[in-house]
Amino acid sequence: MKTNCSKRRCRRLSSLTGMASLILIVAIGFGCGGGVTEESAGGEAAPPAAEYSFECPEVVDFNLLPEVRSTVEVNEKAFLAAILAGDREALDRLLADEMSYVHENGQVSTKQQFFDDYLSKGYIEAAAVPKERMRQFCSTVTTVSTGHIRLNGEGEYPQTSVTHIWAKKSDDWVLVHRHESHRGGPIGEQLTMEGSQNDTGKVGARPAPEVEKIITANEAAWVKAMVDTDRAVMEELMGPDLQYVHVTDHTSTRADFMKELMGGFTETDFKNTTLRQFGNTVIALHNAHYRHVNEPDQSRSQAMHCWVKIGGKWQIVSRHSARFEPY
Repeated sequence: MKTNCSKRRCRRLSSLTGMASLILIVAIGFGCGGGVTEESAGGEAAPPAAEYSFECPEVVDFNLLPEVRSTVEVNEKAFLAAILAGDREALDRLLADEMSYVHENGQVSTKQQFFDDYLSKGYIEAAAVPKERMRQFCSTVTTVSTGHIRLNGEGEYPQTSVTHIWAKKSDDWVLVHRHESHRGGPIGEQLTMEGSQNDTGKVGARPAPEVEKIITANEAAWVKAMVDTDRAVMEELMGPDLQYVHVTDHTSTRADFMKELMGGFTETDFKNTTLRQFGNTVIALHNAHYRHVNEPDQSRSQAMHCWVKIGGKWQIVSRHSARFEPY
């Protein structure tokens, strides 16, 4: 697949790699459950690679540092403006070359696919109203908004929740993942339970081997803890200020999720997983399936886990799922 970036920005990483309401119309090692640490996975972490940050500044209650808040707020507005203007050059600066985009129907796009398959058609509406407070986890910022971007020819959108994951790259903050979901039928194409083609594993930013081993083990532990209703393991895996956006667009806290977990699941499985690392952040995408105790089977979904290394262990700080079949 062709890329639209300079050699410097496209080279592969060789080692570890409030906001005002706005409407514009114009994305561990743990002590129980068998987790993996970086030491057991192959020694000390490699030094930072070229550009994505491994810094972890001290913040209070995961609130953004003032200078970070200012930058991300400007970037969120610039993203919407560039979408409406079809400004590929501006978006090229705002979006990481290895970014992923999970659309409201579960379709997965890389940056290049988004430019070719969506931006080229033109957008007639872009909206974002903050739904949750922005949070900063080391060199990662998560935002959750109510809003949408509507292509030429698309129908009206229902209430839609959108997660943005921003990562620090050199002196900039770039969007590494966007995820959408809403209740009801899809606006885009209705997908099968196999979901869409997912090429995000081909765009670079593959985690360093020791990090890939840790995240893979932690994801397996997460699936097992879901079925075993293992609260202790899950509390080690989930960050204290987790944001969890469901397929219905409902947003849960860590406490909400733990309550749901204790209700019981008979099945949980992931397939077609891809991992990308942006400094001390890893974005995992899965074709996921969950089945609650005493409830009928439900559609598979395109799920995102955003892992951040905080205090020496990797934890999920943001989750979002988009269902393949209407809810």
